[in-house]
Amino acid sequence: MRMLLEPRYNDYDTKGHVNNAVYLTYFEMARVRAWIDVVGGGHDAPFILAEATVRFVKPAHIGIPLGMEIETTEIRTKAWVWRYRVFDMRDESVVAEGSTVQVMYDYEAGATVAIPSDIRAMLEVV
Repeated sequence: MRMLLEPRYNDYDTKGHVNNAVYLTYFEMARVRAWIDVVGGGHDAPFILAEATVRFVKPAHIGIPLGMEIETTEIRTKAWVWRYRVFDMRDESVVAEGSTVQVMYDYEAGATVAIPSDIRAMLEVV
């Protein structure tokens, strides 16, 4: 799934490039959109974030149009991995990439649960 990123002025640091901490927010934006668009859920997604990694490839300076990709790379019994790629839309060169591990979670029971088969099928298309 691809999407356009619209960096806000406060995403940039004093050197004029996107601050490193902001990339996790970009990943979060992609997760929310993927969950709503593909799985059809609302903002109350029944999962928790277990792990996040980011690899910075090159700086994204003010005015550079950015795009983002998210895809499911692994589905386990209770968890799945989403991979992210932030890229310069002018030439599709990678700016940053990373991944997150999401775990299905029952908030009422306070415990992890297996991914339901219908959600598993939907995750396969992200």
